[in-house]
Amino acid sequence: MRSLISLFAIVLLFSCQRGKVSDYTTYLNHNDTVRYVGKEQCRMCHSDIYDSYMKTGMGQSFHFATKEHSALSNSQMHVIHDSIRNLFYQPFWRNDSLYLKEFRLQGKDTIHLLIKKITYKIGSGQHTNSHLFNANGYVHQMPYTYYTQEGIGDLPPGFENGQNTRFSREIGIECMSCHNAYPDHEDGSINKYNTVPVGIDCERCHGPGEVHVKRKLAGEIIDTSRYIDYSIVNPGKLPIDLQFDICQRCHLQGTTVLNDLSSFTDFKPGMHLKDVMDTYLPKYNNDDEFIMASHVDRLKQSACYSNSELTCISCHNPHKSVAELDVAYFDNKCQQCHSECKDEQINDCTKCHMPKSITSDIMHVSITDHKIAVPNSGKKEKGKFIGLHSINNPQPTKLSKAKAYLKHYESFEQKPFYLDSAFQFLILADNSYVSFIQYYYLKNDNKGLVDYVMSNSLDQSKYSKTDLALAYSRIAEVFALNGINNDAEEYYKKANSLMPFIISYKIKYGSFLIKYGRLEDASSVFKEALALNPTIKEVHLNLGYISLLEKDFISAENSLKQAIALDPDYVLAYENLVLATQMQNKIIDTKLYLRKILEIAPNHKAKIILENL
Repeated sequence: MRSLISLFAIVLLFSCQRGKVSDYTTYLNHNDTVRYVGKEQCRMCHSDIYDSYMKTGMGQSFHFATKEHSALSNSQMHVIHDSIRNLFYQPFWRNDSLYLKEFRLQGKDTIHLLIKKITYKIGSGQHTNSHLFNANGYVHQMPYTYYTQEGIGDLPPGFENGQNTRFSREIGIECMSCHNAYPDHEDGSINKYNTVPVGIDCERCHGPGEVHVKRKLAGEIIDTSRYIDYSIVNPGKLPIDLQFDICQRCHLQGTTVLNDLSSFTDFKPGMHLKDVMDTYLPKYNNDDEFIMASHVDRLKQSACYSNSELTCISCHNPHKSVAELDVAYFDNKCQQCHSECKDEQINDCTKCHMPKSITSDIMHVSITDHKIAVPNSGKKEKGKFIGLHSINNPQPTKLSKAKAYLKHYESFEQKPFYLDSAFQFLILADNSYVSFIQYYYLKNDNKGLVDYVMSNSLDQSKYSKTDLALAYSRIAEVFALNGINNDAEEYYKKANSLMPFIISYKIKYGSFLIKYGRLEDASSVFKEALALNPTIKEVHLNLGYISLLEKDFISAENSLKQAIALDPDYVLAYENLVLATQMQNKIIDTKLYLRKILEIAPNHKAKIILENL
């Protein structure tokens, strides 16, 4: 590390008025050269705090799926059934390792079976344990969650109602950076990690610890009862708005938009969150619903928040598990402000003023509503949509607003007015090239996208590699559809060069090469993808198709059957098996695969082919 960083601006502000933005205080560990050292380093000096913290929900947020850390016991291995996809799921233990079995039954026969080892459990167990697997560093979610409050297994949030993506949901850095300590994320990927830590650690709230550890080991001791130690952040000594920013970095779920060139790991305690990202929620008239991680949004609607300097740590000790605190502890917190209630017979203020309720986004889960209010028995009906509202930044830029509407449309609700709103902000925004590509792509306006690219220049220095690569991939896809093939290939190459570990970019480029007969080049692309992650069905499909075109029928059938093993309803793979067996005059097998297609898609043209065989 370069020589110790000089502290060039220290502003001693210990409180601020609600709504005022504090001046930025420079901490030594805000410098980009200061590394994260891990919670075990903290334990060397703070063992009591460490031991207590490890019992909290944050301390238990993420770990390997072993019996010690999983909420699942042998008596809780519930079989769940996705009735829409007709797939069953059951976890089971094999020694100290947890596995998930996906299967399908036909009568008493098992006609599909896929078993995957569960690498990680995510969730403290206070509400849920969900499950992830790691394939060559690529981390994906699995289609099974154990809901601890009700003691039942079910599909994970977002997998219900026909949306079961099975084993393909990517766990990118946006997800990982809130549910865990910062991982060693592979540059050029979405969900590939070199190492994954276990649990939200000390440095998520105190900042990187390297300079602090070095100074303490060198004997530099500061009397923190009189002075601030600027080698590490103590959230309790921050102005209240910066205290809030630490908590709302993750306890504010919504549509999060990064500032230009920022990443999800850039925020450090003591910084202004709005300097890195804005988080938006849809707002409606008379809306009283709330989602799982909406603590900050709900608290900000409280009179206790508006009329005082209340913050999260006014009531919560982050080092102490809520499960170990009794009702009297929180009653006492209320009475520190509401002294007029001390003489009343009070037993559990929160039961009435912060009642537990189900969340609108996660089934089988109830949480404490952090909107502190006088009880109201009448339920308000959700009124007219007002717009997306930035919770952590009262003055977001027009580009930020446009990105929020685009991302919300793409990720949550495909309603045209989100695109219309995005466009109105885009035409007034600077540095909007990449967002315009996203707009035209989501709108399926291929002509608009081509015209925009042809008539506008791109300043690459204004955008992150991730955003550029996504734009390039989308431009390539649309150019290829419009016969602009030379430019399309160049954009595909740019996307893959910037983000070489994103499998979907390789699939799109390889498919483009197949279409134009460049089978050797396409095969190289797909073999590279297969070596990176062997669990992607589209890679096996395309390798099978290349072998089919080359009349290597044995290799073709092997690859296509591997694709079907990964997805028993993969119609494209069955269609290619029909072609492969027809070309070999294996009529019995051809009929078998045609019937399989009709089981999956009864109105498929396979019915006509089968009738004519």
